[in-house]
Amino acid sequence: MYEFKDEFERKEKKYKIYLYLFIFAVLINTFIDIFDLGIEKVSGVRIVISLLFFGVILYFGLRRKFWAEVMIKFFVWLNIILMFLIITVKILGL
Repeated sequence: MYEFKDEFERKEKKYKIYLYLFIFAVLINTFIDIFDLGIEKVSGVRIVISLLFFGVILYFGLRRKFWAEVMIKFFVWLNIILMFLIITVKILGL
């Protein structure tokens, strides 16, 4: 079906927001992996594999593959939920 210009622009804006949030979440997760609290030695292999995995997802996401778009949205929402859980636990002091 054909889309109106407004619908297309709205979908593009939403998609770009997901991409920016995905990149931001990957950077934060990489930072946490490098400076992991509680572990003295962090495996460099784990960091490289995770960056390759996220890079592949981002590459195919930019190519508009459906499975990559779903993975990007899932990862963004997972990080949002985890952020709220972490904030809740910190506030309640559990």
